[in-house]
Amino acid sequence: MSVRLRQTRIGSFDAFVLDNSSLQLTVAPELGGKLTSLIRNESGREYLLQPADPERAYRARSFGDRFENYGPCGFDECLPTVAACLYPEGPFAASKLPDHGDVWCLPSGIEAVGEKIRLTTSLKSLPLRFAKEVQLRGNTVRLDYEATNLSQSSVKFLWSAHPLLALEPVGEIILPDEVKEVEVGWSKDEQLGKAGDRCGWPKATGCSGRTVELNRVAPSSAGTAHKLFMGSFSEGFCGMFLPSKNETIAFRFDPRMVPYLGLWICQGGWPEDRADKQFTVALEPCSGRPDSLVEAIRRNECVMLAANQTARWWMEIELMAVRSDPPGCET
Repeated sequence: MSVRLRQTRIGSFDAFVLDNSSLQLTVAPELGGKLTSLIRNESGREYLLQPADPERAYRARSFGDRFENYGPCGFDECLPTVAACLYPEGPFAASKLPDHGDVWCLPSGIEAVGEKIRLTTSLKSLPLRFAKEVQLRGNTVRLDYEATNLSQSSVKFLWSAHPLLALEPVGEIILPDEVKEVEVGWSKDEQLGKAGDRCGWPKATGCSGRTVELNRVAPSSAGTAHKLFMGSFSEGFCGMFLPSKNETIAFRFDPRMVPYLGLWICQGGWPEDRADKQFTVALEPCSGRPDSLVEAIRRNECVMLAANQTARWWMEIELMAVRSDPPGCET
């Protein structure tokens, strides 16, 4: 199945559309290689959250600014951290690591390699070069990643995928059957507990004593928001069932390379200081946890690269129609 590549515009930026008849994917290199749109052509469904205000979302970034100031939408890459912090050790101690990392607010170089495109970003906060190759394979997006240490000293980082999904009420988050509980990274009003607490999956008991079905999408009026983590699983899989068109999006990865998974479940509870609240879920395979690299280093749950070393990993995103019941992790 051949892939067609054409140029388009996103706001004032150049963007590129990959289309192989099954999928249509739009990439914006000047926005850190952001994936702005992912459509399954047969149904016409847009899987990525679209901005309420495109002018705000697709404007030039200021390095070190807050991620929420740009109308979060689409699929960004977070590296070397998710939460803003100061690098804690070695020759790079006290380097400022910005909110949601460097990549989303820096331009990426782009080149076509056959039917793939390769995007490369040089970080400002740490001596790292980040690259990803994007390819369409039937109904699957294949992403191959690299992070290279350009210095003569070791560097630690975490990477997290950040795909904000377009939701509908009564959708279902699907995790491997082995996941029975999750760690709380943050929960609005501590509804599920404080950072580091654990709660059940798919059903949890909130601090109010009420049972919460975390895997079921509630309406945006629920006013909830949670960041959850899990790790030590044998199968690198997560997904979401979307009932209106009987479709599923599935993320697959190698848990030996990407040993953690973050879940951002926002049903009208964030941003806390804005009227325009998010209604989205992000399924976030990640190489470290929690969101702060400082805390991930303390827990020894991050990646360490020796001088001039390169780390490589991959992820696949599959879009499919469901012919009967919503799939489990065996799909």
